[in-house]
Amino acid sequence: MGMKTKAAFHLVLFGLACWTLIAYFEASEGIEAFFSTRNGQMMFEINITPFILFIAAAAVYIYLQKKSRPASKNLLLPDEFEEQDEREQMMTAKACRASYIAVYFSLPAAAVLLIFYPLFQSHIPFFPIIIVFIIMIIQHISYVISFKKNEKNSGAV
Repeated sequence: MGMKTKAAFHLVLFGLACWTLIAYFEASEGIEAFFSTRNGQMMFEINITPFILFIAAAAVYIYLQKKSRPASKNLLLPDEFEEQDEREQMMTAKACRASYIAVYFSLPAAAVLLIFYPLFQSHIPFFPIIIVFIIMIIQHISYVISFKKNEKNSGAV
């Protein structure tokens, strides 16, 4: 599986994970009331669609990865660190640097956005979850773009 396909899978999985956490967040009050003994509520409502889609997408991704990687590395080593030689290690190092710089600038921007969270908390109560996943997406996209740019510059096909 190529890097662009892996990156697309990762972005889809990030989006589905964000949607799953938002669904859980929206149901958290009902879940708390269900488990508290004094309220006596007998059920709660949660949207399981994002969870099912996340599991399905993760299963497809793991199945496709299983063909190209040993089983012991599937869960322990990120895809980005599958270097075969020194050239790929150097490209990974440059891409990690670019990713670090992207996060270095996106975290203060996220902090500024979170300052304004109380102003629209009633409209978007799950805003911090979205911010965390946006930072993850920025980091991943900057890594892939930098890796591809360095791959072209190194003369690799």
